[in-house]
Amino acid sequence: MKQERLLIDMSVTEKSAAALFALGRLPEVKVEGISLCFGRTSLESSHRSLSGLLKLFNWDVEVALGADRPLSRDYLIDPSDEDIAQAINGLQIETDELCYLSEDDGPDMLYRRLKEGQGETKLLCFGCLTNVALLLDRHPDAKDLIKELIWCGGAQRHAELGIVLDHATYMDPEAAWAVLRSGVNIAMCPVDLGLKSYMSRAEVDSRMHEKEPLLHQYNRLMKKIWCDENAELPVGERNRMLPLPELAAVMRATEPGSCQSELRYGEVDLKGRLTFGMLVIDIDNVLQHSSDEMNILQITDVDRQRMVHRLYMD
Repeated sequence: MKQERLLIDMSVTEKSAAALFALGRLPEVKVEGISLCFGRTSLESSHRSLSGLLKLFNWDVEVALGADRPLSRDYLIDPSDEDIAQAINGLQIETDELCYLSEDDGPDMLYRRLKEGQGETKLLCFGCLTNVALLLDRHPDAKDLIKELIWCGGAQRHAELGIVLDHATYMDPEAAWAVLRSGVNIAMCPVDLGLKSYMSRAEVDSRMHEKEPLLHQYNRLMKKIWCDENAELPVGERNRMLPLPELAAVMRATEPGSCQSELRYGEVDLKGRLTFGMLVIDIDNVLQHSSDEMNILQITDVDRQRMVHRLYMD
């Protein structure tokens, strides 16, 4: 069986960790390297958390440290230094023993692996695009070596969200601006794709009696995320769906036929007062961009049942 070659660039959060659990269920995927970047969590926290996850998964994969801060500004939001295993009701993994690190930093490790893949490697990014921007700046030919950049970030309609939840753009808007202008082949799984890419409480609980250690930890993680999503609701009314655009990104990377998409044009606003740091997408092509000018393949829907069963329940 030919395996799909995959590189991952990430800040390790509970939801991006869920994506790693999902990828671990797919024998047709070969993760060839993981570069770490600051984001919702610090670079040091991500290193500790990933070390524990790799030990749990028994993965032998190259890991490299990348950017620990934005390209050209101070932090807009301070990263958390908490590990994903610190919650009493979440993952039970050891994060004290750190995994071995590549001699290359994140962007250079990605470039080396992309060259080895000769244009057949996909890059799956969870979080800020800082490492990707540095990769494309140092090695302009990397653009043609990336089969597809699948980015779990951006948002389609900020007004519908009420507040800015697109941290992947906001925490380093200059990096996102540079990557979107680079011409790289990018598929975007926006934050609000979680309205269609989600799990119900019953689906999360379907693994609650799992005895196999890895699946048991997967369920503990998903239940913790679901509880956090519903914590503000009164007892008896906690039935909010768990949005998981991260799993939609995994589906796009490994089974693209399960996703629907639209070519669109988008730019990151670096000057506006109300939309600074946001990815603004011309959904209806009001500005009449030609097909050649469209710089984003936006994932608009996913076969949710297929996603839930393939990546969690089956």
